Amino acid sequence: MPHFTIDVLADQCGVTPANIRSWQRYGLLKPLRDENGHRFFESSHINRINTIVAWLKKGVALSDMLALINGETLRQTSGWMTCQQQILAHCEAFRPQKLRALIWRYGREIPPAIFVDEVIRPLRSWLNAGKQPELDMSRLLLDSALTEYATFLLSSVRKRPAATMLIMSFSAKDPLELWLEAIRYAGDGFRVEVLSGTVIKPDLSRVQAEHIMIWSDRALTLSQQHQYDSWLESGLYIFLAGPAARLAKTPPTTIWFTPADDRVDPITTLPAEKNL
Repeated sequence: MPHFTIDVLADQCGVTPANIRSWQRYGLLKPLRDENGHRFFESSHINRINTIVAWLKKGVALSDMLALINGETLRQTSGWMTCQQQILAHCEAFRPQKLRALIWRYGREIPPAIFVDEVIRPLRSWLNAGKQPELDMSRLLLDSALTEYATFLLSSVRKRPAATMLIMSFSAKDPLELWLEAIRYAGDGFRVEVLSGTVIKPDLSRVQAEHIMIWSDRALTLSQQHQYDSWLESGLYIFLAGPAARLAKTPPTTIWFTPADDRVDPITTLPAEKNL
């Protein structure tokens, strides 16, 4: 039976090593040990992680999952409402330090894609709805904390060899969307560079990134579509994200990425959580 290190297991399951370590602390995963006392994982752990991720997608709290594993039945789940309420409470009370610590904690516990799509984006949509002036400080505090968290992740991943990615946009009414995508792909192990703004006429001949993501929150114009098609034809590993990806004539390019064996967990050096 094949044995995996924590880094290989994380890559197999599309999560981060920090996620796996957090789940171990909750008692949801127990690594095995070889004759020399070294920890390792096997195929059964992949199945367990898939189960954990499936429950997380439904909003089941990590603190409730051990009961599920033991065959107990939960009466109800609040989905991600509890996480969102905790984040919002720190925003409304203007507690930036506690807000940052909470975001970093969720970054360890929740896979990046779920954190971005199920927790943060719905919360930001609510904060942005109706342009309510009384929510401006809360919204901006959250956006600042998320940008700081994203830049921390990006800086951490750059400390090791990894596939590179440039994130830029044809059109972005909300520049934070680019940083949310950066959180997603940095969590996947990419060394990400972000151009936080709209580039009207990008010159990709100077770009050394192995993968290029172009965000657009509206359908591509005819000239943008021609430009995008020419990049694909030239062999660039480029793909669309955002609403434009659902409208594009050409499907996104598949990203192929094999992480380095000496992968370093960027989350292990995050500040300690205090008084959350």
